[in-house]
Amino acid sequence: MKRKKPRPPAPVTRYAPASRLHGLRALLDGPEGVSIYDVAERFRTSPRTALRYIQALARAGEPLYEEMSGKRKVWRLMTTARRQSITLTTAQMVALYLSRRVFDFLAGTGFKEDLDDVFAKLEATLRRKDFGAARHLDRKVFDVNEARHLYEGRIEDVNDIVTALLREERLRVTHEGVGGGKKTFVLEPYTLLVYKKGLYLAGKSEGHGGEIRTFALDGFREVEWLRGQTFAYPADYRPERITEGAFGLIRGTEVTRVRIWFDDKVARYVQRRMWHPTQRFRRAAGGVELTMDVRGTTEIVSWVLGFGDKARVLAPAALRDDVARELDRAVARYR
Repeated sequence: MKRKKPRPPAPVTRYAPASRLHGLRALLDGPEGVSIYDVAERFRTSPRTALRYIQALARAGEPLYEEMSGKRKVWRLMTTARRQSITLTTAQMVALYLSRRVFDFLAGTGFKEDLDDVFAKLEATLRRKDFGAARHLDRKVFDVNEARHLYEGRIEDVNDIVTALLREERLRVTHEGVGGGKKTFVLEPYTLLVYKKGLYLAGKSEGHGGEIRTFALDGFREVEWLRGQTFAYPADYRPERITEGAFGLIRGTEVTRVRIWFDDKVARYVQRRMWHPTQRFRRAAGGVELTMDVRGTTEIVSWVLGFGDKARVLAPAALRDDVARELDRAVARYR
């Protein structure tokens, strides 16, 4: 039985002493120097507290000196101790903050905390004039996440998965399927996938005849990194083949031509998105018709149902029947 892991320590925030001193040192990496008011603004604190931060950095052994710049006192690092500050364009800063917001769904995995720490260090190294442009970007660039997977308390499992993935070592996992059944098996991790605000692990499963399977991370009930049990990462493996031709993540074996009609009320929305590489649109009575050649139609059922009476499957007949049966079952719930 797997040994219960100790509770992980609380994550280090940007205001923890070590992180704060690192950020302050980065702020001082420039010839112009900083005043206590600059420090107070950057760390959102009072001038008195900002002065204590500077004094703590000096006690830590950093070669600081102070002098007057005009009518204000500034602190500087000795020239020999300075490092190159980062210069970003406004567009680059916006792009970075946008990427940060997009990955908010990773909260609880450790990735989000690491990403926040990277941004705190990056922000601290921005020159003063660049920092002014970066203020409030967390509010000016905002991602409205769809329902994300819940990963709170999974940091240790994610750490084991990522470590085994990088070191090419096996995992012993217990996975619970959508039907509730659990299965324990050894897995050779090949790829960590991101799909619809969720994480999935693809790899060779000894519990599934050595096939390459994909598992939702939130389905893992136990994860054990088998230290030292290495495997040969296959030279011919390509992660894009996992979903090649699929509509989503679930890939079938046969190629199926799908035709779906969409009402004019949703036609513009549908036409302005890339749903599948093979998609083609044409005008049809009262709307548009979408044609795709897909491998597997499982995820198309729920997708079409999401449009209500504004979508209708035209072909194939089997997919049309699947949608109709699902609708019948849904209607029965309300009778």
